[in-house]
Amino acid sequence: MDSVELSDFVSDFGQAVGRVAETGERVRITEGGEPARVLVPAAELAELEHFAQRAGDYGMPRTRPRPTDERWRPFGPEEQGPYTRFVHSDGVRMTFVRGREVVAELKSAAEFEWVEERARLGRQSYMPPKQRAAFEEFLARQPPVGDGIAWIAGSWLEDEPFCVLDFVRGRGPEDVALAYGADPRDVAEGLLLHEVWEMDRRDGTEESMKVIAFGEVGRWTWLGYLFDDYGGRLSPPPVEQIKLVSCAGKAMYNFDYRRSGEYQNPFPTEDDTVPRRDAYEINWYTPGEMPFVPDAPLGFLNPHVRRAEEVTLWTDPVELFFAGLERAFGLALPKQGITEGKVRCARLLTPG
Repeated sequence: MDSVELSDFVSDFGQAVGRVAETGERVRITEGGEPARVLVPAAELAELEHFAQRAGDYGMPRTRPRPTDERWRPFGPEEQGPYTRFVHSDGVRMTFVRGREVVAELKSAAEFEWVEERARLGRQSYMPPKQRAAFEEFLARQPPVGDGIAWIAGSWLEDEPFCVLDFVRGRGPEDVALAYGADPRDVAEGLLLHEVWEMDRRDGTEESMKVIAFGEVGRWTWLGYLFDDYGGRLSPPPVEQIKLVSCAGKAMYNFDYRRSGEYQNPFPTEDDTVPRRDAYEINWYTPGEMPFVPDAPLGFLNPHVRRAEEVTLWTDPVELFFAGLERAFGLALPKQGITEGKVRCARLLTPG
């Protein structure tokens, strides 16, 4: 990447802009020999901005740097050869055009570094359709994480030990439990589920009906509780949230998936003309058939569910569906910890 001093560039920008237009390469603008600004081809900057806007937080500040420079604020545009310079109000950013075509943009080094890094992160979640399909097939062939979740499907169908299995990505287990209305004292003291079971047996109470169990496996916080009046109202919405709700009395078993609070409508293949629904009922799924329309928001789950049918020993449709979810999202629940009650929990004070 070529370099030019800021004072020379301001007085003779035509040469640097011409170089960018001819080669498609950036030009570094220095001040006292130190990087100060970057002249970027307009097409490259448009691509970077596109992906930068689609990046998540990733621990980075969401507000871009906006330096100002009082020295360079001419009132009108300036022409040099075929190029015209338009200086933005901050005196730092500049746009260079040829005729009616934008050729290049000048950014501060700090702002351009911010855009470039966010674009790199945004690209990580993007794949062309063919590449995404191949990658989904690859993921579908991977074994489940830890114990997975298919092992709990049978008891969950009977509302045991929880009616609701809630998975949240991007928030810690204690924070989510407190947001759902957990007793802060129970959370601080590290109450375990078996301690509540023992208290119920000893004192004839039903405290276990009022608790929320919680923990963390991989990148997901998991929660288990008995009433859907609690939870699900996190603010701001988590990056991803998956909720499985059982109501044995009504034979209703729902799957709900949200990204950044936005519900991913299932469009089930059995009846893809019906209006949008609040959740996908797992009993709509028939082994051997794709559960979702391929190009629908949840179509990416199809290869994971079908792969679970091919390679696992599960036979019940709900177990197979759970096996597909655990492969697609990396969901898992600690089998021994839950069955022996050696997982953390807290009594719920009020609906979340």
